[in-house]
This record gives sequence, C-alpha cells and structure tokens, in this order.
Amino acid sequence: MATGTAAALDQLRTIFPNKVVTPDIESEYQAAVATPWSQTCWTPAAGYMYLSNVQELTETLAIVKKTGVKFTIRTTGHNPNVGFSSADKTAVVLDIRQLQSKELGSDGVARIGSGSTWGEVYAWLEKQKLSAIGGRDQQVGLGGFLLGGGMGALPNLYGLGADGVRNFEVLLADGRLVNANAKENADLYRALKGGGSNFGIVTRFDLDTHPLINVQYTINLYNPEDYVEINKATMAIQNAMENDPKGGLFTNSNNGFVAVGLLYGDTPSERPSVFKPFHNLKSLVTTESKKRAICTITTKVSQELYDDVYKSWTEVCKSLPTDYVLHYTIQPMGKAGVQAGKDRGENIMGHESIPQCWWVFTCEWPQEASDDAAAQKAVDTIAERAQLLAKEKRALLDFKCMSFATASQTVLGSYGADNIKRMQETAAKYDPEGVFQKLQNGGFLLRDNI
Repeated sequence: MATGTAAALDQLRTIFPNKVVTPDIESEYQAAVATPWSQTCWTPAAGYMYLSNVQELTETLAIVKKTGVKFTIRTTGHNPNVGFSSADKTAVVLDIRQLQSKELGSDGVARIGSGSTWGEVYAWLEKQKLSAIGGRDQQVGLGGFLLGGGMGALPNLYGLGADGVRNFEVLLADGRLVNANAKENADLYRALKGGGSNFGIVTRFDLDTHPLINVQYTINLYNPEDYVEINKATMAIQNAMENDPKGGLFTNSNNGFVAVGLLYGDTPSERPSVFKPFHNLKSLVTTESKKRAICTITTKVSQELYDDVYKSWTEVCKSLPTDYVLHYTIQPMGKAGVQAGKDRGENIMGHESIPQCWWVFTCEWPQEASDDAAAQKAVDTIAERAQLLAKEKRALLDFKCMSFATASQTVLGSYGADNIKRMQETAAKYDPEGVFQKLQNGGFLLRDNI
C-alpha cells in the first residue's frame, strides 16, 4: 500500500469526498489555515479533515496509521505553540470541532463531545441551573484545557478542570473506543488528567456538575507605579484564599496598567472581605495584537519575588519594538485546589500541597510585524529571569502548567519521576505501536518532553 502524505489524502478523499480540504480548494483552505487563535499557528498544512462523528474519526485514524502520515488533532486551536494544533505541509489536521454532543445523565454527569467550547457548555448548563469547572475564556475548547490540567477561575473551590472529569471516552490507536474512569482503565484515567495527547484521542468528556455558581467578577485597572502595594495586596488575597475557597484572583502586569481580576463564587450583598486589600488601593484607574508566544513557571508565594519579577519585566519590555506587548499574570493555586484533585482520585501532575503561583508570561504583536524572534526572546528572557530569581529565594517549584507553557519547556518532566513512569507505562499499554508518539505532529509528547 502506498504511504505518505499524498497517499493519505487520496484515501481520505475517496472515503470522505466532502470532508477533506486541500490547497486546490482555495477559499475553504485559507479559512482552515486561519482557524487557530494565534496567528503564529496559521501554518498551511497538507490538508484538513473535518470529522462529524467518532466513526469517521476511527476510519481516518486507521488511514493515518497505514500510510504513516503525520497528523495533529484540532478542536479550537487555542494553544499558541506552533505545530500543536496546526501543521506544515507534511501533515494533516484532523478537525474534531463537530463532536459537540451534550447529554445530562440522571446522575448529574454532563457527557459532552470534545469539540465543544466552554462558552457553549456554560450556556447549555446554565439553562439547567448547573455549572462545571472549565476555562475562563468562552472560546477555549474542552480538549486542550482538560488534558492540560485546566486552571479555572476558582481552583480552590472544586480543583482543576481535569479533576472534575468523571470519565474520558477515548479512541485508541488500535481503533478501540474505551472508557477511562475510576473503575475502568483507571491507569489511563489518571494519566489523561494532565497528561495531554499522549495516549489516544478523547472524543467525549463526562464532567461533574455543581449547582449553578453565581460568580461576582470584576476587573480593576491599577497604576503600575504602585506595583509594590499591588503585589502586597495580591499576597494578602492569596493568603486569605487558603481559608476562603470561593475567592479567585489573577494579577496581570501589562503595558501601562496592572489588571486585577477579582472573582468570587457567590453573590453576597456586601463586597467579599477577601478582596479588601485591593479595594483600599489608591492607584485604581478607569478607563489587536494577533501573534502570541507564552511561557510559564511555578513558584511559592513571595512578595519579594513578585516585586523583583516586576522590576525585571520593566527592563525586558524596553528591548521590544513598538507595538509589541509583553505582559505576565500571577495566578494563585492554593492547598484546597491541590487537595480537591487528591480527593477526586488524583491527577498525573504531581502538585505540592502548598500555596503556589502559576505564572504565565505572554507576548503579543501585530501580524504584519516580521520580527517574531524578538517576541519569543522577550518571553524566554523574562521567564528565565523569573526562574533565576525564584531559585535564589528558594521559591521555585518543579511543576509547569501545560496550558501556559512554551513548546520547548519540559512540562511532562516537571510532574516527578513516579508520574513520568506511570505515563510511560500507560502509553506503552494503550498505544504499544507508539502511534501517538511517532506520528503526532507536535504537543507535549513523551517522546521528547521528559
């Protein structure tokens, strides 16, 4: 049998004549290329396969195996790392956005197709007065968020998004469709909770639901010259969140302002006391980039570190061309959030049971700007400096969040030796031929990320 990209596309066209988009179909092809959130990922693939159901996906995966063509799985394409949900002309993109089934079981478990976005899920559940733990941005897809761990708006309340998955429906490389949960394929279940796309293609997520969480949510902008007091308030809230799991926070230092998101999983008549440190600040102010690069580290809680990172960030910003915006976000994760994961059968990420901060460093710049390397260098530089500062203060933690990491970071290797071994054993058991390691185009894969 013929092998390679051309052979795969020929076979796919024969079986699915209306579902393959290649460069000769110019308007549809350009739309397919431009689907990902970040324009850095607008890389033309050999072809795009639009799949409507699990059976079509199963047949397509079989052709991928037989021809040996490289592939990538795409739902919304929200990850800005090139080649993770995008591809070049040696590979095909399997778009599973149409897997959007939604069913609420009598047990309160929401069974949702992996092509759905969180905005669609929230709207559907809200009609039934229910909530699930998912992404803060409505356009984020379920797949990347949940398989990457899933830092939500209120991580201390019910844990990470992955901790709320009751069952994964998974298409394995050999064509079997299996369930992975606490009773069936429990090793696969744990590995998928933060282990990424190393083991199979998740076609459905069965999620725990909760009574509708009415969230009080405000974003305040502060004068960045007051960064010391802003960091002091951030620290105070992180400490308070250890006793009040309803609180959520992010502090984003940006170009000309600091944006602070204050989230509370309730709607009290009075302003939540947990946020008092920010309400008292005097620096409150009132008031499209398209390419993106990201990087992440995890640290202990330390105001001295926060202040030093801010000062380092201001220096790195000076190296960037006009219209390039470098910013970073402090995202608290408390002991309650870590414990919630342990209480729900453990995930694979190896979090330490201490208050911590999941940093994300981001650069955004215009599509027409040609110096992509300057943006990536700025992100890498501020992350490296922050990591060095954290090491000096004995505040650096090993864990790296998959959702916020740049492609070169060893995310899986940060989970700890025992969890690395578990993932390797699980991959060998459920994908003995190594299809997802050998043929998958990119991602945080076991083949090169430990």
